[in-house]
Amino acid sequence: MPRIIPCVCLLLGTAALWSATAWSSDCVGLVPAGTSAFWRELEAGARRTANDLQLELYTRGPSQEGSVEVQLQLIDRVIAHGCKALIIAPAGDAIDTRISALRTEGIPTVYVDRGVAGEGAYALVATDNFLAGQLAGQQMAERLGRGARVGVLRLRQGLQSTDERERGFLLAAQASGLQVVFDTYLGDDPQRIATTLSEQLPRLDGLFSPNGSSTRVTLGALRRLGKVGTVDFVGFDGGDLLFDAVRQGQIHALLLQQPQAMGDHAVRLVHRALSGERAMSRLQLLLEPRVITAKELGDTTAAPQSW
Repeated sequence: MPRIIPCVCLLLGTAALWSATAWSSDCVGLVPAGTSAFWRELEAGARRTANDLQLELYTRGPSQEGSVEVQLQLIDRVIAHGCKALIIAPAGDAIDTRISALRTEGIPTVYVDRGVAGEGAYALVATDNFLAGQLAGQQMAERLGRGARVGVLRLRQGLQSTDERERGFLLAAQASGLQVVFDTYLGDDPQRIATTLSEQLPRLDGLFSPNGSSTRVTLGALRRLGKVGTVDFVGFDGGDLLFDAVRQGQIHALLLQQPQAMGDHAVRLVHRALSGERAMSRLQLLLEPRVITAKELGDTTAAPQSW
């Protein structure tokens, strides 16, 4: 179930929020952070709800994550297309300056998956990333016990979503008596991760990777090194490749987000903003992550979402 920050009690207001009104001519722009399965799932949820609300969804995403400059260009394309609202996974704080300018022009924005500093956006819809990191640390501690040595393969400095997951993991690990002996930024570069793991694995009992791409790359590196299953590995996101690795004991737990629900709520919120409903400050809707282990995969006949 979503965890809703107290300042957004209005999110559970009248049913009129969710009803389709006469907005059939309105376009909503969607600028995801990349093209992975996660973003395709988020777009699918957004498109389904946009259709229900008679909105046009116009999507333009970067081929690679992380470029503020590319996202700024894509925002311009969305506005040039005639969109009256925007949904974006911001790549950096500079995005908020542009979003603030759009807000003064009457074009509201909802951030998805991550937020940035500033009050430009109308709302944020994201995973409760700190909770996700805590759950990952608790999962590892339950299996390894106090004193076990663990490592964190950080993604990129300044990316709010993974920063919060890493912070949650570290606090839960330390509170559970785990020893964090390796904690560094490696991104999702296959060679850097493989080289680092070949050096660090002899002194590690567990590994945590904070997003889908780093989890897939870490799994590949462990396979090439012949070390799958030798350390307790907790990763993020899903997809058939990672679910199969969980079944085979190569990954011991995954934290799953709700990308379709994220897209659905984001569209409903921009629809609310287009209808003229104002917010004194940015609204926040945090969605609870789900822990997947081999037991959960074995206990269900339906596979989790493939992202």
